[in-house]
Amino acid sequence: MKISDGILLLAGSMVTISVLLSYFVDSRFMLLTLLIGVNLIQTAFTKWCPLINFFRKRGFTD
Repeated sequence: MKISDGILLLAGSMVTISVLLSYFVDSRFMLLTLLIGVNLIQTAFTKWCPLINFFRKRGFTD
């Protein structure tokens, strides 16, 4: 799996989980959704994501 695919998979999963948690548990979990969105915007501008090194160590390819 490519690194970009892994980042999209993880981000999508985290957004889904945080929306479900905010609906069923506490609305403050929407802050997690906001942080994920801000990180994706930052990644689009800088072309760097903190997960890249983690995924490379796990055998993901560029």
